[in-house]
Amino acid sequence: MTNARARSSALLHGGGRLVGFGLSVGLLAVSSLLLIPAMVDVGGQRAWGAIAVGQSIGAVGAVMIYFGWGHTGPAMIARADAAAARTEFVDSLRTRMLLFVPVTTIACVVAAVVAPSHPLLSAAGCLSAAAVGFTSDWFFVGKRRPYAYLLLETVPRVLGTAVGILLLISGAQVIAGPLCMLGGMLLGFAATSCWVVLRDRPPVAEPRRTVRRVIVAQRAGVGSAVGTSAYSALPLVLISLVAPGIQPAYALVDKLQRQLSVALGPVVSVVQGYVPRRDPAVTIRRATRALWAGAGFCAALAAAVLVAAPWLFAWLGAGQVQPEYAVMALMAAFVGLNVWESILARAVLASFDRLDAAARGTIISAVIGLPLVIAGALTLGLVGAFAGLLVGLLARTGYELTVAVVHVRRGGRDASESEGAREPAEGARESEERD
Repeated sequence: MTNARARSSALLHGGGRLVGFGLSVGLLAVSSLLLIPAMVDVGGQRAWGAIAVGQSIGAVGAVMIYFGWGHTGPAMIARADAAAARTEFVDSLRTRMLLFVPVTTIACVVAAVVAPSHPLLSAAGCLSAAAVGFTSDWFFVGKRRPYAYLLLETVPRVLGTAVGILLLISGAQVIAGPLCMLGGMLLGFAATSCWVVLRDRPPVAEPRRTVRRVIVAQRAGVGSAVGTSAYSALPLVLISLVAPGIQPAYALVDKLQRQLSVALGPVVSVVQGYVPRRDPAVTIRRATRALWAGAGFCAALAAAVLVAAPWLFAWLGAGQVQPEYAVMALMAAFVGLNVWESILARAVLASFDRLDAAARGTIISAVIGLPLVIAGALTLGLVGAFAGLLVGLLARTGYELTVAVVHVRRGGRDASESEGAREPAEGARESEERD
């Protein structure tokens, strides 16, 4: 009876965290999607395409500024005491502020070169997207504080986007959209930094690492994160160069699949907190459950996206862009597989300390997928481009799954061999299973 109550309590707490983080991601996704038709109406397809290209390049810059804390941070914070958690946040703050200026400068120059017809709009889109690297979501995921994250970071970001929409409706230039998003992000960054750094200062400060040591410690997480973001962003850049005629339509499809994937972020966050435990046998069992449950969820997700896609594109394209149904089917499959791969890499492989495999997986996807995107865009247009993107993601997922299965099998054998040598504390193991 006690175990049943404990499990029910754990489910309620997990559900509450899922709802809390879901509110943040949902509000951010909806506000960002609402901004798209306003920018298309004011600036037209070409201006919107330039902003979208800039945002894609800025997204890679954001990952460089974020520097892998989304992969490694939640587990660090969850296991740390208050002083160590604050020190980890301060280390990340120093590192990210140091990276911001050089990363955004390079990214904005690249964005302006890639979109020569609207270089200022492309640079503004790039800057607004790159600033998302200042997010503190990883800290609040580790602390299991979804509603603090909602108030401190999400609300300022949503308000910034809402101001941008109102300005565009009132007749402002299209550049107001990305600039207001940038302002909201910077306001949220300031609020979260003050809350973490100034609140509950420990009596004895934890020793700080040098920025060089922090960068070295984060190399596996940032390698995987940068590779993932680059693989998502590069196709739009390549299409702008080799097949500019399909660029506005590709930008819209790409933007929708990104927003849908981001909207499912709370699911990945909850799984990130569910899988890792001190007992390796418990971690393996939880990882297996997460992958099976995630597969069913992501299959249903892909089906739901396919059903809703025609209506979403009719609305987001403002009646100017409407991709064919085959593109919608490929996008739906990509969204479902992408969320499952995120569970596999960020929750399972991270818990197995195998983020190196996730980093290699991004190289595999780039080597296979990007040439196929170019060839597909030149021969089959939008359908070919998205087919190439999906094949690259399939190759990456297959490699990562192989690594995870090998680890599970080895871990299972090690657990059975050591069972006779030492008997684990049953109470502790049951507590880990319930948590």
